[in-house]
Amino acid sequence: MTRHPAVFTAFCCLALMSAAARAQEPAGSVSGIVSGRVLEIGDLTWTEIDALSRDSTLFLLAVGMLEEHGPHLPIASDQIGVEHETAEVALRLSRALPGWSVVLMPTVPYGSAGANHVGGRPVHPGTYGVRQATLRALVADIGGQIAQNRFRWIFVMSGHAAPTHGIALNEACDFISEAFGVTMANVTALFRADSSMQRRGADMASRHFSRSDLASFGRDVHAGVAETSGLLAIRPDLVRPVYRTLPSLAARTFEEMRAIAQQPGWQGYFSAPARATAPFGRDIEEWWIAGMTDVILRSVRGESMAGRPRYPGDLARDPRAPLVEEVLAHEREFERKLEQWLADREESE
Repeated sequence: MTRHPAVFTAFCCLALMSAAARAQEPAGSVSGIVSGRVLEIGDLTWTEIDALSRDSTLFLLAVGMLEEHGPHLPIASDQIGVEHETAEVALRLSRALPGWSVVLMPTVPYGSAGANHVGGRPVHPGTYGVRQATLRALVADIGGQIAQNRFRWIFVMSGHAAPTHGIALNEACDFISEAFGVTMANVTALFRADSSMQRRGADMASRHFSRSDLASFGRDVHAGVAETSGLLAIRPDLVRPVYRTLPSLAARTFEEMRAIAQQPGWQGYFSAPARATAPFGRDIEEWWIAGMTDVILRSVRGESMAGRPRYPGDLARDPRAPLVEEVLAHEREFERKLEQWLADREESE
């Protein structure tokens, strides 16, 4: 499920860049590693990590999802996008923060709740996620270990927009920030809720499509114009040609989205993928990367993000609230089965 108007980009292999840079350092040298670098944590030794400044090192954690994206986009679209976005943000941060180190954590490839839930189908051959509680615990575990090693800055970037997913990331970040006195923030949630940044996105979209076109697309939230454009811009090899012939499935409200998704044979997308273009995708990508970079820079330069609006916001009166409860009910039933199995196994031993 995309970040409106869409923010999907390709995987950028930063490991080769890091390895090439480090290959020029003498064996065992730390000096070149600790300043002004974008680093993949898995390539470092523990002593190299321990040598990093606690005050001028920031960690980026990307979280993706394996989720159906229609008959035209790969199920790893969310992961592909967020990995590329994170790599590009890391490069910009390293240029904007001389003397800092930017450490990339391995991507978490699983998220919570696929778009198939909108149609009342919790199990789908194209969606492989984890429970909300599992995601929250996993992200908190990772952030907690970074914090307990006395690093102060941890930023999460997400490629998936299901409400249960965003809530899990927000709660994990809040817990680590409050429990350990560090800054851990869900940058995606802040970006999506920033009205000025979203106006820029709307202005950008209006440069590519007329007002009537944009209205005809409906809620372009999943595998539609924007998301397909993003992949056309950065991984056109993964976009199946069938996108050009897919009929428009425009929904103007969440209730209309549910009605479309509940129809027999729904192929797992909304909006009008056939109208997607690579130039639109490139502009979406620049808008997203620049906005994410800005949020992180403002944070490390002293601007507090605590209390700022975050996606998904208060769902108490949101039309998506029943869907969230459906997702959680399905997860609770799975957890009940797991707990019962564990209890039965313990009794039998």
